[in-house]
Amino acid sequence: MKNSDFEVMVSDHSTSVEEWDRAQRAPRSELPKLSADQKDMARKFGISEEEYARSVLAGVYGDERMKSRARQLGQIIQRIAGTLGKGEYRVKAVVAEMFKSRWVVSLRGHGTQVNVAIPRELADDVLDSYTTDDITELKKKLVAGLQLAEPVGKR
Repeated sequence: MKNSDFEVMVSDHSTSVEEWDRAQRAPRSELPKLSADQKDMARKFGISEEEYARSVLAGVYGDERMKSRARQLGQIIQRIAGTLGKGEYRVKAVVAEMFKSRWVVSLRGHGTQVNVAIPRELADDVLDSYTTDDITELKKKLVAGLQLAEPVGKR
């Protein structure tokens, strides 16, 4: 699955220190144009429009990182789903819910659809280390979620 054929969504912002620093060093020409509402927010916060634009840019960098991680996680889960013997399941969506410290993966196949919540810590371990133990834990999560799947028509 070289190109992800599933939807990727980031419901919450997540910005790292590196992304914040990168946004602070970005040339003014790379700063996003602020909407009237954003300019108003900058005034309400008592900060300059440039400072606010830099925080928006840091958020953009964070969203890009999270979308990339979502694609990687979805691809790994798709490979695992192909080995489960529960039928042909396909990843339809991966949603980053960072305020809830989880990823929600939507899988569909053979008349069923299920959303499986993957704890952020497990997903980070899989994406950053990709150890056999981490993959085994992820597979257990998926198997448990797919066992609870019911036909889509009954939802």
